[in-house]
Amino acid sequence: MQDTADPRAAERPAAGEPPAGSPGDAVDRARAEWARVHPDLDTTPMAVAGRLRMVAAAVGRAAEEVVREHGLTRAEFDVLCALRRARSPLTPTGVTAATLASGAATTKRLEHLTARGYLQRTPDPRDGRVSRLALTGEGTDLVDRLLPAVLDAERRATAALGDGARADLDAHLRALLRALG
Repeated sequence: MQDTADPRAAERPAAGEPPAGSPGDAVDRARAEWARVHPDLDTTPMAVAGRLRMVAAAVGRAAEEVVREHGLTRAEFDVLCALRRARSPLTPTGVTAATLASGAATTKRLEHLTARGYLQRTPDPRDGRVSRLALTGEGTDLVDRLLPAVLDAERRATAALGDGARADLDAHLRALLRALG
């Protein structure tokens, strides 16, 4: 009986093993451990999903360091940025949509940022139960000062890729996000 297996199979690493010459990482180790515990499971999706989480956390930490020096969290800075980009004041629901946060998280952030003097709330002229949110002059100045530093931190965090690889990754991630809805 002739062996019909893929001749390249010997060149591919086993599940959870890094490519030849690669030192491996936490995701490779986790996949190798799962391969021992559940050799019947295909952990290939973990290679991408795990690394996406790790990269997002690392890039987030780099930006977080910049805004933390000003008493903000990255999520609060994202709220300020959403308001800075907006063509007109936003409702709390609009901020929630722009930042992809929960309503409860948005409420907490808005309260903190208003108390710090970065936001102003005004009642909606058509519906007094709804407030409109805009940056104060101090909030605008803060975003304009911090944004270049945040972008620089994110640029440094992704610099190992180089411009071409960064553009390719951007295109792949955009396609994945589109497919996920």
